[in-house]
Amino acid sequence: MYISTITINVADVERAVAFYTGTLGWEISNDVEMGPGMRWVTVRPVGKQTQFVLAKGFGGEEPAKVGDFSGVILEVPDVGATHAELSAKGVKFGEEPVKHPWGWWAMFEDSEGNGFGLHSD
Repeated sequence: MYISTITINVADVERAVAFYTGTLGWEISNDVEMGPGMRWVTVRPVGKQTQFVLAKGFGGEEPAKVGDFSGVILEVPDVGATHAELSAKGVKFGEEPVKHPWGWWAMFEDSEGNGFGLHSD
């Protein structure tokens, strides 16, 4: 068993796809029409199983949730290096990486203003 899909609410699917594939370097794992004005678009880190569905106009999509903390924490080998790499690509961070007793931590925003945590030991 593994986590297959996590829903991320977005205001603009194309902008979100460009962020995840262009800025983060992820891949599109599905892009299927689901009816008038609805698409099932999923993105994931290259070669990984867990994917984000970029939700707009269907399922549990809630426009009011666009721009909130997603609740998703991405584990990376080195928060400082990832922070530097993503910052150079224009990704917005709320603060510099911080060392806590439980590891390194930083938070960034996607193209829709959704917040994500970065963690490393």
